[in-house]
Amino acid sequence: MRGKLILFTLFCSINLFAQEKTFTISGKIKGLDSKYLTLFIFDKELPNGYSKDSILVVNESFTYTAPIKKFLYANISPNLERVIKRTGNGYYPAKSSTLQFFAAPGFNLKFTGEITDFADAYPYGEENNNAFANLNRVIYPLLNESVNSSVKISNKLVTDTTVIKKMKESASLLDKKIVEYKHAFVRNFPNLASAAWQLSDMLIRSQVSNILATEFYNMMDNRLLTGNIYYDEVEKRIQGFSATAVGKIVPEISTKNTYSGNKFELSSLRGKYVIIDFWGTWCGPCIAGMPKMKEYLDKYKDKMEILGVASESDKGIRWKKFILDNPKYQWNHILSSTNEDFILQFSVAGFPTKIIIDPNGKILERYVGEDETIYKRIDELFTKFL
Repeated sequence: MRGKLILFTLFCSINLFAQEKTFTISGKIKGLDSKYLTLFIFDKELPNGYSKDSILVVNESFTYTAPIKKFLYANISPNLERVIKRTGNGYYPAKSSTLQFFAAPGFNLKFTGEITDFADAYPYGEENNNAFANLNRVIYPLLNESVNSSVKISNKLVTDTTVIKKMKESASLLDKKIVEYKHAFVRNFPNLASAAWQLSDMLIRSQVSNILATEFYNMMDNRLLTGNIYYDEVEKRIQGFSATAVGKIVPEISTKNTYSGNKFELSSLRGKYVIIDFWGTWCGPCIAGMPKMKEYLDKYKDKMEILGVASESDKGIRWKKFILDNPKYQWNHILSSTNEDFILQFSVAGFPTKIIIDPNGKILERYVGEDETIYKRIDELFTKFL
């Protein structure tokens, strides 16, 4: 199907790059009393996965122009304490605390709204952003209400167990409604690149089932989305969860992107059970689960292997240091990258994700999150089959 659309895609590409290769954002937002904004533009091809810049604010107003080569998701931190959802030594990274938008060559966007205890301001001036702004205008207040409940509970500002239970139930209903709005957005705007981003984001957050994601993907008009990185990500995830479903033979992994620098092939581990562990040095639960992984590797050292697949944003610098500093965890390790994206290939949406492979390469189980279930299952498998 795509082959028949080359002329159309070429025409769209020529039109796009004929425009000035910059974007502009501006706005006057009530309550924006910070001295500057911090802009993040997210691009996996960059060393840290994003670029960062400051934007001067004068009398609640700002204007910013910068070069850009392609359609990318971006957000802006208003740098105001009242929108940060702090809890203990950390905070909830709520999107409602930021100004979200999409940047591309020729885009000229204006933000309107106000800053209260969340960023109730949205960008207009182009169809992808117009539709996305209308979505966020609806879901931001709901998200803010849900996060505020979580903050109150985490900071023990509410202690009555009955009240806490009701707050959690209410927040759960709000979160469900937010996801429903996101689904409707993708369903109603299948031709927009911003909808492709939203679907990709929902897949990462496990906010859409594989079946529904496939339905949405099939609705999208690839004449408009060919070449869009988010559409490509969705496509790879759709292919990934089909190819790596329980019962399938695991796809081959062949890479030199290893800790040692030597070539690794997953098929070289045939004859043993393999636990593929998708993790990252930034993932607390992933690290917390490693002692148990080591315990089970020692327990069944002649019968199983572990393959760690790391997702990092710094080209693996922290990853290599972590493995060097923790020699007891030096099992098979590879790094997912832009060119060899094993996270997309296996459609991993949460960390850690652990996949159990039998000695013949068949996928037996798939677990998201760190709990005791996987280890009980490993014991059952070895008790039953070995």
